Amino acid sequence: MRRPPLVLVTVVTVLVALTGVLNVRSHPHNVQPGTSGPVPGAQSSALYCTGLTNARNGLRGEVVYINTTDQVRHVVVHAVATGATSAVATAFTLPAYGRQPVTPTNLVVGATYALSAQIDGGGVVADQVVTASGASAPCTSAGLTNWYGSGFDSTVGSSAVLSIYNPTATAAVFNVTTFSKTGFLSPAALQGVSVGAHAELTLNLGDEVVATQNFGAQVSVLRGSLVVVEDQIERHGASINPGSTQVATSGVFPLVSTADKVLAQLRVANPGPAQATVTFEVKLKGFTIAPQATVVAPYHSTVVTITPNTAIPAAGEALVRMSSTQAVDVTLGTGVVQGLHLSPLASALQRPVLADVTGRGFAQATLTNVGRATSIATWSLIRQGRVVSTGSTQVTAGASVSLGQLLGGRDHLRGATLVISGTSATWSVSATLETSPAGQILAPALNGG
Repeated sequence: MRRPPLVLVTVVTVLVALTGVLNVRSHPHNVQPGTSGPVPGAQSSALYCTGLTNARNGLRGEVVYINTTDQVRHVVVHAVATGATSAVATAFTLPAYGRQPVTPTNLVVGATYALSAQIDGGGVVADQVVTASGASAPCTSAGLTNWYGSGFDSTVGSSAVLSIYNPTATAAVFNVTTFSKTGFLSPAALQGVSVGAHAELTLNLGDEVVATQNFGAQVSVLRGSLVVVEDQIERHGASINPGSTQVATSGVFPLVSTADKVLAQLRVANPGPAQATVTFEVKLKGFTIAPQATVVAPYHSTVVTITPNTAIPAAGEALVRMSSTQAVDVTLGTGVVQGLHLSPLASALQRPVLADVTGRGFAQATLTNVGRATSIATWSLIRQGRVVSTGSTQVTAGASVSLGQLLGGRDHLRGATLVISGTSATWSVSATLETSPAGQILAPALNGG
């Protein structure tokens, strides 16, 4: 067997000693020469992914690591799983602008998986993608102490699960509170829950919140920090919802389908002690549409339907802006009656990255300036290990531009990575996958730092 580079052996050896890894595998790759350019984050970095499962018809898939820089990166990944008796490590080299998929089921056997990656520099992002549908969720660079999610469904035929990973070296403790149309619950079984160091925990909320449609949840970490996602599985829909680290009084959903036979819902959870009046402003080219508004009682949840809606014509993708008198958590559910895919409010980023990791391309892709002033975004399009085009565009406050038009056709995004940079965190990037009817599955942007 070919010996890996000495630096990788050293890194893996140290990590094995720290975390008790029982099996280390190395997959070195040839290094391609880089080109001159800025390198985001010279310090070492980490990425944490959780939510992929081993269940049939569930969320089986892979994590794709993407190097957005012209510098070589060395990566060590540890895989753990709920129900597994050990962890496994693998090491590889990411060439400049390179990609590397990692399939958790090839490393360790369990129910729900978490991957922890240590990287010798910045500029690497990771996307976990479901093989069957192409639905995806970004990996995160740090644990959190507060998490919100909405749109859970535990009715017959659905599964509402929290996938929780502890990236730290000590045990973490947390509480879970839920919010539904009947109010809040703090079940005893969901209070003071402990998850061990570098361990993965799967928590089925349906065991405590029985046969309930559209409820929200808050995870409050009492000790340590955690990585949390919502695994929502319905009859014909399965999604990994990364949720939010904080509730919001405003936000944007850049691509909400109004297509015939699509169901598009905004699922709202109010985790606060005050009543919230939530307004959704719907912008659809060629039409003037009255705002959709709802009142959400303290510690309750509700639904606003965008499609089908007699007040909103079936005319492509709408941009929906949310504003609320109190901070709330809002999740977009899109799909068909038999199952929805869940997506949180689009994040405002300084360096968003949109990557087609499936090779299927995107039906629509937009860049939205969510700031209060006109800004300039610069972009680089990466394909097959090299930058193939660059450019810049000026976008007024609140406006969106089509990335397909910007690049000269949406086919330019197929199999590619698009890196967008600005001077502040004012950019939101969103895309939809090719589905019929259109707009059922959204592809979120990755945070390039």
